[in-house]
Amino acid sequence: MKKLPTSSEPLLLNADLCIFERTAGGLLRFSYEGNVHEEALLFRSFPFSEPDRYISVRSQGGDEIGLIPDTAQLPPASRGVVENELRLRYLIPRVTGIKRIKQRTSGWLWEFQTQFGPEQLILPNLHEHLIRQGEDRLLLTDSGGRRVEIASIVSLDGDSQKELRKVL
Repeated sequence: MKKLPTSSEPLLLNADLCIFERTAGGLLRFSYEGNVHEEALLFRSFPFSEPDRYISVRSQGGDEIGLIPDTAQLPPASRGVVENELRLRYLIPRVTGIKRIKQRTSGWLWEFQTQFGPEQLILPNLHEHLIRQGEDRLLLTDSGGRRVEIASIVSLDGDSQKELRKVL
């Protein structure tokens, strides 16, 4: 297996040679010119202006492997896997109710309801992982990059607002 070149300049990948698939365990496997990465991560370089261009492919450790210039150039099966992965990564569930917020040794445990059902996140700290966006909106991010939003604090029920006031 040959090693991909390393430099400070990102490697533009030939989209035709990129193979993405889900493993039996649900991980994203990436193969390129004989190199296999059993757990790859995808990130949009320009999520708002160019959401389907310059997709960063990274190793599980976060090292950039290369950039996909345009997802439209990927083989159809890989394109479907990549589009689904990006949809999941950039989908931000909306919190509709807060069950409990509790401080633990590993961080702050948040248990809440979203439009997709019950969820929980562990925030290592509130200073970096709870971002106020305006007066009424919050964005919560765990250490793995999973995010949820509270679109409007005042739209939450009274019990949820009471729980939230404990940490704000």
